[in-house]
Amino acid sequence: MYATSNTPGRPPTTARFDYERLSSGHAQPGGDDGGVDLVGCGVPRAATVRIVDPETRVENPVGKVGEVWLHGDNVAAGYWRNPQASEDAFGGKLIDPSPGTPEGPWLRTGDLGFFFGGELFIVGRIKDLLIVYGRNHSPDDIEATVQEITRGRCAAIAVPEKRTEKLVVIVEVEKRGDSHEDAMAKLDAIKGALTSAISTTHGISVADLVPVEPGSIPLTTSGKVRRATCVERYRDNEFKRLDV
Repeated sequence: MYATSNTPGRPPTTARFDYERLSSGHAQPGGDDGGVDLVGCGVPRAATVRIVDPETRVENPVGKVGEVWLHGDNVAAGYWRNPQASEDAFGGKLIDPSPGTPEGPWLRTGDLGFFFGGELFIVGRIKDLLIVYGRNHSPDDIEATVQEITRGRCAAIAVPEKRTEKLVVIVEVEKRGDSHEDAMAKLDAIKGALTSAISTTHGISVADLVPVEPGSIPLTTSGKVRRATCVERYRDNEFKRLDV
């Protein structure tokens, strides 16, 4: 569905935001250290777009992260023969909408985003959000940091532990070395580099970094990482670790 875009001939906008502030739900321009680069989606054109607190259903101010809601003639009425799912996704209603903003119905996209400089920026999917030690983290951002070092597939997951959740990162790597000791030393070096990079960039400690063989991480038919399945396999000790 067409909702936002740039004007013809204008390249996409890229901006860097402070990761600490973004994790707490606020978009603030950040410097080279502790920043994350996001690409703008343009300005609303074919639909009305609002950023909404998904719990209170109240519009968020500019710069505050929330769920992206859409309203307009090009928004579908719902899913085929699924009234409950249609009501949940397409029947959103705002509480005390701002002047000129309809109460509903709104499409609740499930995307987290914010407006900055008039453009829409997407942070990630609500269902994929990692909540670790009370802070929100985008798994895509953490995985991007890992892939800058390993160039391979990985999965950042939050695993329940007592009253909180811990960050676990599954990484596909090639186990190489002239000997077992040499291979273990190289794995230790990779793990050290990754945990340091994640801590520096995202301000979060990795509770467990799991190196596995290529092809070990479960994927959907479209090639996306199945994070929920990764959590289950990790908790059931089904991943064949290369560091043991």
